[in-house]
Amino acid sequence: MPTAAIVTNLIRREIDRFIDAARVRSEYDIDTRRRAMRRYHRSWPLLICRPRRTEELSAALHNASSEGIGFLCDQKFAAGSLILVKLFWHEDGGLRVPAVVRHVTDYRHASLVGCEFALDDEDAMKCAFDAKRWYG
Repeated sequence: MPTAAIVTNLIRREIDRFIDAARVRSEYDIDTRRRAMRRYHRSWPLLICRPRRTEELSAALHNASSEGIGFLCDQKFAAGSLILVKLFWHEDGGLRVPAVVRHVTDYRHASLVGCEFALDDEDAMKCAFDAKRWYG
């Protein structure tokens, strides 16, 4: 396994690439009073997985920033739980990005899940990097 610094660097580049893609033709949150980072709103398919499980869950991006994402999903997640997100679902061998669920808002047909990327958690990074790669 590569060093923790190398894994963090790889996953950070994946997030940066995703934010660059989401920025294109997206609307952004103009209310910066409560936001440390600009959020980009765009519909985008994602794949979500719980650690050490193989089941892939489909989700739709709600918004994204360099610190985290919000997505809509028909599955329930507990606040504080770790999830793994494949930001580019269509790319063979894409990296999973670890994220911690910070809040969940339930709606009639889905839940809006807000997550913070877990790049400072060495165990979460190892879990994401060691996970079997998805193939879309």
